[in-house]
Amino acid sequence: MYMLGNCYYDNNDKKKAFELYLKSAIGGYNIASFMVGNCYHYGNGILKDEYQAFEWYLKSAKKGYNYCQYIVSNYYNDGLYVKKNEKKGFYWNRKSAINGYIYAQHKLAKYYFDDTINKNQSKALKWYLVLSNKNSFDAIHLVSKCYRDGIGTDRNFPEAIKWFEKTLYY
Repeated sequence: MYMLGNCYYDNNDKKKAFELYLKSAIGGYNIASFMVGNCYHYGNGILKDEYQAFEWYLKSAKKGYNYCQYIVSNYYNDGLYVKKNEKKGFYWNRKSAINGYIYAQHKLAKYYFDDTINKNQSKALKWYLVLSNKNSFDAIHLVSKCYRDGIGTDRNFPEAIKWFEKTLYY
């Protein structure tokens, strides 16, 4: 049903697509819950309703969809259509990062690096190392600075040089 919904969506029958996504989501297909949330968010095939969008994104997040976990974290962090709750925002961002969503990993590393509440620079370094293995220039640069300055780890100039040299290839 979900794939059929995509066909209708691509052919600009958003209302029919929404109906099929909704049936599929009610049937337990997680990605369909995300699409129902998107339909509500953008007003595709249904009246725009950010509160319903959030509820559907949250359903998908609870079932483990890392992108929805990231979306939900942003709703909480920004206070978008829900009461602002940075603790819940951090929780959902962390889940998303652990589940492999790269933007959540960047955000989590930044939280750990310089957030006043969740500051833990050794955890930040761990996440920057994860991201550096995904060829993130920013992460590689920050790893090199961590080793150079002893942030989240002991100072290690040979290791810092190794990481700084990697930035030359970007």
